[in-house]
Amino acid sequence: MAKAVRTTVFLILSLFFVPGAWAGEFYATVTKISDGDTIWVRTDTGKKLKIRLIGIDTPEKYSGRKLERDASHCGVKAGRIKNLGQLATHHIKTLLHKGDRVKIVPRGRGYYKRLLAYVILPDGSNLNYRMVQDGYACVYTWHGKRPEGVGVLEFVKLKAFLLQAKKEKRGLWGVDFELMNCLCH
Repeated sequence: MAKAVRTTVFLILSLFFVPGAWAGEFYATVTKISDGDTIWVRTDTGKKLKIRLIGIDTPEKYSGRKLERDASHCGVKAGRIKNLGQLATHHIKTLLHKGDRVKIVPRGRGYYKRLLAYVILPDGSNLNYRMVQDGYACVYTWHGKRPEGVGVLEFVKLKAFLLQAKKEKRGLWGVDFELMNCLCH
């Protein structure tokens, strides 16, 4: 009986301390910006988490299968995409800095076990939205559909932000419109 009680207490407490088991938002400190859609944070309990900005996708800046697949699909050299990836990373670093305290709004785990989340900047704006609004990210879809974890209204907002950025040739749309058009389809 005592063992069953200890096990139950452990399971309940683990919901509060296991990364990725949060039901709600929490605050964390930015420790690293990997690229235009991935950051690292440290929670108040000291846990380090890799956060993938949900609902968006930026051009790759690192060599790998996705970069090669995108280059082949768009009929360009990988370096051209990497250049856009570097610009997206530079842009996110103008919005977010190491040491910033941000709100994390978790929406699940991705394929690579990264925490999928919205990141709310210190000024209260949504980083995921800003990257699309400013023209440095595409709206992420899964086989052409809204990905799990992204609400219908959030998806509609992201798509509207993308259309406006594209129309006004903001950010990467002004650098290489045709390549962004290919990457965002």
